[in-house]
Amino acid sequence: MKKIITLGVATAMMASLAIAKEVKIGVILPMSGPIGGFGQSAHKGLTFANEMNHTLKNGDTVKLVLVDNKSDKIESANAASKLISDDKVTAIIGALTSTNTMAMTKIAEEAKVPVVAPVATNILVTKRKDYVSRVCFSDAFQGTVAANFAIKELKEKEAVLITDVKLDYSIGISKVFSTEYKKLGGNIVQRVKINSGDTDFKAMLSNIKALNPKLIFFPIYSAEAGLIAKQAKQLGITAKFLGTDGMTADKIFFETAGDAAEGFYGTNLFSSDAPKTTDLSKKYDKEFTAKYNEPVHPFGVLSADSYNVILNAMNQCKDPTNSICVNEKIRATKNFQGASGIISLEEGDAVRSAVINQIVNGKEKFLTLVNP
Repeated sequence: MKKIITLGVATAMMASLAIAKEVKIGVILPMSGPIGGFGQSAHKGLTFANEMNHTLKNGDTVKLVLVDNKSDKIESANAASKLISDDKVTAIIGALTSTNTMAMTKIAEEAKVPVVAPVATNILVTKRKDYVSRVCFSDAFQGTVAANFAIKELKEKEAVLITDVKLDYSIGISKVFSTEYKKLGGNIVQRVKINSGDTDFKAMLSNIKALNPKLIFFPIYSAEAGLIAKQAKQLGITAKFLGTDGMTADKIFFETAGDAAEGFYGTNLFSSDAPKTTDLSKKYDKEFTAKYNEPVHPFGVLSADSYNVILNAMNQCKDPTNSICVNEKIRATKNFQGASGIISLEEGDAVRSAVINQIVNGKEKFLTLVNP
């Protein structure tokens, strides 16, 4: 039987097609440079979310406009200016890390274009900002979780603290960890400073070894963390190591550290092995792993949820290109059923759980979930 389309239906279909338009979301990621691995993982998860759903309820299509910030804060600011002025984006996802995100938020604030940060955890990212939100928890929560885990689960009341003084991320977590650790009865026996890009840590680690520490807490990025793990084993250091989400974010950590990282603990934003709490998290995990034959990456799924939160907001606005309306709806996000779990925002900050992992046989093994 042939399907008959009446003139009225045909007219309505043509009208719908006529008014459908393209809505642009800007994306600023480190696709190259020292933390290019972070950006590659984030981009894979984000584009997969766009493939799963790239159409708004009104029929508009959503286009991602990617700019590589080359792992640089000046490039991040330039990217934001370009996306807002030239590409006329309605919202921006990025710039992944805290330092690079903070470099572009002032531009977005002045233009009243909402930014949703996937994994920029520094406390200052959203502070006194009206147009900046994030789908991850802040360093205040991660530092607290790490300190509590060190004292209550690892039973270690003395620790060496290694901080990368070039990273706002590392400085922020170190400060919170130190305060909470002391509050719980812990003692920081030595504070050590490193700089992103350093490669030889043997002198520093030799000094640490002389203290015979039971725990080393190092909220730093993958490249330096891998080298420290490897060189610590070469020197015979047997302390427990506790890192944060930046430690295992890039495969370079595992490639560099090898079996030296065995047994390391880490707080993280997400674990693919943690219980799935939403229908979308089950669907995303199943389809992503089927397509790529690899587990969902924390940076990827949180970039996906930055996108999902923006789409959810756009669907609530009469005009999805109205950045002011979209921002209002983003900031009002409550109990959103995301790919990474349930997300609620309070003044731009996500209220969500953290996970604790341990490296076993060269891979991260989920240990437990810590609720806020």
